[in-house]
Amino acid sequence: MKLNLVIFLIFSLSVYSQTHTDSLHKNQPESIVQKHIEPFNNRNLDDFVKAFDSRILVSRFPNDTMYLGRDKLKENYARFFQKNKKSHVKVLKRMVINNIVIDEELATVNHATNRHVTIYNTGKEGIKSMTFVNNSKTTSNPEAIVNKQLEAYNKRDIDAFVNTYSTDIKLYKFPNSLMSEGQDALKKQYESMFEKTPDLNAEIVNRMVLGNKVIDKEKVTANGNIFYAIAIYEVKNGKINKVTFIQ
Repeated sequence: MKLNLVIFLIFSLSVYSQTHTDSLHKNQPESIVQKHIEPFNNRNLDDFVKAFDSRILVSRFPNDTMYLGRDKLKENYARFFQKNKKSHVKVLKRMVINNIVIDEELATVNHATNRHVTIYNTGKEGIKSMTFVNNSKTTSNPEAIVNKQLEAYNKRDIDAFVNTYSTDIKLYKFPNSLMSEGQDALKKQYESMFEKTPDLNAEIVNRMVLGNKVIDKEKVTANGNIFYAIAIYEVKNGKINKVTFIQ
C-alpha cells in the first residue's frame, strides 16, 4: 500500500511538473513571438491574428504609430495577403531581454527580398506591440565606431569614449523617452561611473547590423554585478548620434 502511494505521489508530481513547465514555456517571450510566424508563412490570417494582444500597437521605429488594435491588424494583413500572392519571413537572429524579443528577419514578398528588424513587446495575451526597424542605405561601416566606443568604455577612457559620439548625441529609453542630450551631459554621466566602477566591462553577446544601425545585446559587469541590456546605436557622419536602450 505504501509503495503504491509513493508511486502515485511521484507520478502526480511528475505530471504537475511537466504541466507547469509546459505552461511556463508557452508564456516565454520567444514562444509568444514564434506563434505568429508559421501562420504568416502559411497565410493563415485567423491563427496569425490570434498571436497578438487585442490592443496591439504597430509602429515604425522608434514610435511612429501605424495602427492600433487587433481588428485593424487583421484588416491590414487581409489586404496584404490579397495583394501579394507569395510572402514568407525567416528569422536570421534573435535577441531576448525580459519581455522584449528583437528579430532580424528576412522577408520575401512575391519576388522581392528585404532584411529588417522587428521589436516585439510581449505579454500574457500575446504580442503587445510590434515595431519595425527598416533597413537604410549607408556609405560607412557603423560597426567601426561602435567597436571603438566599446573599447574606450572598457578602458574607462572618458575622453576617447565621448569622442565616438556626435556633439548633439541623444540617449533614449525605448521607445522614445529622452534620457540625455549633448556631449557634456554624456561626459558628466559616464565620467562618474568610470571613476566609481573599477571592474566595469561590457561584452557583446549578440549583434545585428542594419544600415546605419548597430543593435547590440551587451553583458555588463559593474561592481561585481552582471546585467544585460540592448543598445540600438545610430551612426551619422562617422559618429554615434543616437542610442536607444532596452532593459
